[in-house]
Amino acid sequence: MNKKMNIFIAGITLVLLIGFGFSAFVSTPVSQSTAQNHASPMVSSGQTYVILVHGYNPANFNGANGNCFTTGTDTYQTLVSHGYITGMVSYYGEFTLNFSNGLSYTDSSYYGTSNTPIQDIGSELGTAMNTLFAGKNVNVDIFAYSMGGLVTLYSLENYKIPGMNLQNVIFLATPFDGSPLASVAQYLGISLVTGYQTDQMSQGSSFLSSLDSNTYLAVSNYATTTWIVYDGNYNPWWGYLFFSGSNDGVVSDHSATYLGYNYLYTFSDLHTASLDSFTWSGQSYFQDQSVLNTALSNFGGSY
Repeated sequence: MNKKMNIFIAGITLVLLIGFGFSAFVSTPVSQSTAQNHASPMVSSGQTYVILVHGYNPANFNGANGNCFTTGTDTYQTLVSHGYITGMVSYYGEFTLNFSNGLSYTDSSYYGTSNTPIQDIGSELGTAMNTLFAGKNVNVDIFAYSMGGLVTLYSLENYKIPGMNLQNVIFLATPFDGSPLASVAQYLGISLVTGYQTDQMSQGSSFLSSLDSNTYLAVSNYATTTWIVYDGNYNPWWGYLFFSGSNDGVVSDHSATYLGYNYLYTFSDLHTASLDSFTWSGQSYFQDQSVLNTALSNFGGSY
């Protein structure tokens, strides 16, 4: 099969993935924002706060939260039932970080779309954590999915928050070395529809290169943190067009593990959640109990 035919098939497949998996839309530019915070009740130093950071989804641009964490095995409610004060980040529309005990942060002057640079979202997250936790001597865990892992890492590289004991960070299927689907979208011009975030997740992007070169800052800022990576090896049929190794349909094992880790967990036959409506088979990370059980174990200090 010649190169032009490969590109044509890749393009058709990518359009299908976007159409069925992402429900893409034409997004609008985002204006710069000044952080505004509303927080209550008081932060408790005797409990652990878990922050859930959702991933890319251009369909969720109007204030939607990380609903992947409330579907399937319901990560959010399960963590709450296990005694964690659990918060979900939302960065399409207003930026919010709302916790199960009523503690909240909102930046109403921010309006995010899929054109919002990932580093801007990372700055919002850093500002939110600093506003809520600086000087409070609290334990914090982060569970970040897909692009949410890039948001999280940028934040931790650029914000050293005093008094925040960051215990564990779980990166689930995060494209540290990009995704070939994003690269093909950029090549074919589809990223004009899917947004600037797609360009930033393309392999070799300046954003990913900068994130890579500054990883040492996150490790330095949070020297006692345990860094954990989850990935999956669903290996769908289109993987032969886009990937050179094991992958979950969007992110390869190579990309998910690119920046290193303290502990790695690979889940067999699981795909990324955005493919649920496209594959018609198999399970996503948020439908499989073993992923949630592993997270609970890791947050409890077992690896």
